[in-house]
This record gives sequence, structure tokens and C-alpha cells, in this order.
Amino acid sequence: MSSVTNTDLSTKLDELEGLNTEKKFEPRGSSELGKDAFLKLLVTQLSNQDPLNPQSDQEFIAQLAQFSALEQMTNMSTTLTNTSAYGLVGKQVIVNSTDSLGKVTEVRGTVDAVKMKNGSAELLIDGKTYSIDDLVQVMDSFYAVKDYLPSVKEQEILYDPSNPTISNVEINLGSNGYEAASVAVMLNGKYIDKEHMTYEDGVLKISPEAFKDLAPGKYSLGFYFDDPFSTVVTGQVTVKVVNGGSEGDGSTDKDDDTTGSDTDKDEETEEA
Repeated sequence: MSSVTNTDLSTKLDELEGLNTEKKFEPRGSSELGKDAFLKLLVTQLSNQDPLNPQSDQEFIAQLAQFSALEQMTNMSTTLTNTSAYGLVGKQVIVNSTDSLGKVTEVRGTVDAVKMKNGSAELLIDGKTYSIDDLVQVMDSFYAVKDYLPSVKEQEILYDPSNPTISNVEINLGSNGYEAASVAVMLNGKYIDKEHMTYEDGVLKISPEAFKDLAPGKYSLGFYFDDPFSTVVTGQVTVKVVNGGSEGDGSTDKDDDTTGSDTDKDEETEEA
């Protein structure tokens, strides 16, 4: 039996160190020991054990059992990931996209199809393919489109009959296929006549004629859009009516009538 010298062992360790320097294995994730790394570690241990004091066969059997369990868990995880990927078809998602300069940007779109490549799922979004590992967020159908639906900016409209002016309400008719072609506005239980409203560049102009019959107080406007979801917005815009009505003019007329009546009585008395 040939003897093994310390020089031989040193040479093998040097070769192993050189191998690690030339090619570094990077397992997926920061703290995950993949099955390939586990197998390399086991082979390295077998190749560099002390021949005069080798490890027992029970230790190797235990390590092989650990490797087998690790492989099964890895395969199961991959299967579950790929299976769940098929459920993303038709869903709104956000994925990371990396350009040629290494800049990462988020891409939002609908998953048109899922295909398998080298055992990993890939998502087809707007004609481009992204790895399932680049997936950032999956959105519910309504949550995904709520940013595209019509909306109304919160504000208060002040109406003074003594100084009537046009009221401007900022509204958004929607986007990305969820636009509304028109909107109806309800005030105090009645729809405002469309003749009193005009729309231009995101602003709904309401004529003061729409508020002339309101008594002093606060009123809420309701907006009814004809988008695919028939969006209804209430509580965002209020109308505050101040100094409403014509009470001052009415009281003045009454005083004039009374004065005239007293004068007539005096004239009748003098004639008598």
C-alpha cells in the first residue's frame, strides 16, 4: 500500500483552492443552499478526506439522505411555482425589466400567455417575455383598473346669488379603455340640465343657473359616468349656498305697499 505524504495532501488542497478561485458557484438567493452546491460540497468532502481516518459510511448515508430530501423539496417548489404561473393568464401584473445597461424598471401589463423554458415558467406580456422570477406584484381585476376609472377631485363650490359665477369641477373621464363618454350630475335629488354644463380639458363647467333655486345651505353633487363599470362618485363635491333667495326685495316691497296705503288714508281724511 502506497503511503500518502503531506505534500500530496497540500497539492490537492491547492488545486481545490484554485478551482474555487477560478469558478465561484452562486446559489439562488442569499442564504439558500441549492442541490448543485450541496452535491459539489459532498464530492469535495469525499475527494479530500483523510485516507488514514476516513468518515464512516453512516455519515455518508445520512448526507446522501439529506441531499435526496433537498432535491425533492427543490423539485416540489419548482413544480408549485410553475403550476401557479398558469393561473396568472389574464391577470394584471408588475414585473422587473432590466435593460442592456443594467437599469431595472417596473413594467405593468396583462399576462397573455405562460410558457415553459428549461424547466422555468416565462410570462408573455405585451409581446415580450419575462421570467417568473421577475414577478413583483399580481393585482385583483378591480384593483388593477381602479386607477383607470373616472374620478372627481374633492372640492367645495360657493354660490352667491348676488354674484353668480360659473363653477369649475375637475373630473377625470378615465383611460386605457375604461373611459366614460359622458357624465350626469345630480343635485338635491334631480339631474342638472345638460344645457347648464360644458366639459373641456378635464374641467366640468356648471352654470350658476343650476343653483338659483337652492335655499341657503350645503348640498352634495353626485356624478354618474357611463364607463364600463358605471362608476358613481358622491361626497367629493359640495355646493355651499350663501345669502340665497330674494327675502330682501320682498320685504322692501311690503314696506312700500304699507307706506302707500297710509298716504291714501290721510288724503281721504283731508277730503272729508
